[in-house]
Amino acid sequence: MSFVSTRLRAAAFAAFTAVLLVSTGAPAPVAASTPADAVIRVAKAQLGDPWHYAATGPSSFDCSGLVYYSFRQAGYLSKIGGTRMTAAGYYSYFRNRGKASTTGGRPGDLVVYGGGSHIGIYLGNGYVISTLTSGVRIHGLYAVTARFTAFLHTGMSTTTTTATATSTAYRYTTTAVNLRNGPSVGYGVIKLLPTGTRFTVLGSARDYADRIWYKAQLSTGTVGWVIGRYTRT
Repeated sequence: MSFVSTRLRAAAFAAFTAVLLVSTGAPAPVAASTPADAVIRVAKAQLGDPWHYAATGPSSFDCSGLVYYSFRQAGYLSKIGGTRMTAAGYYSYFRNRGKASTTGGRPGDLVVYGGGSHIGIYLGNGYVISTLTSGVRIHGLYAVTARFTAFLHTGMSTTTTTATATSTAYRYTTTAVNLRNGPSVGYGVIKLLPTGTRFTVLGSARDYADRIWYKAQLSTGTVGWVIGRYTRT
């Protein structure tokens, strides 16, 4: 009886262990919920890859090469100028468009150090992924030798909410305001809307400065985005 009991206990333990190993295995991949998630997922897949001057992947990178590769592979290269640049080049590109600041960093934004000597991708919560001389690493925002310079706001973490009201929602512009291609001043202008223009609200979003934007459909059928502070119900 003792031998049988021991065998039963061993079998039960083995079955439990098998279940535990299955249940604690790697979780199934989760689909990206924002463009920033897609970019960050690509960047994290390069963790541990070595640094190499001017390299843009797929197995080695320099700092701006990782930025370029991650956005290109995720399909959002247009968000950072559409081409390969140096860290200083990306800084200049965003600063000239009024999209660089020392506050308000969101996941998917770029982080510049030393006035343009180093660049990485902001993960949120004070962490950055970038290519150091030791390779691609995740580190704290202030954990590199070069001094933090600015966030470059890509608008990648913007999430859009679709209007679900049972009745059609309308708003009116309170001054002349630009209708843009996306929910940020970094997007191109479609046209200037005169004061009092009525539009149908199709959805809403917030930009890197937490300003609300409305996805607007005009009476002509044209669709674009309007900053909310210049509209009313």
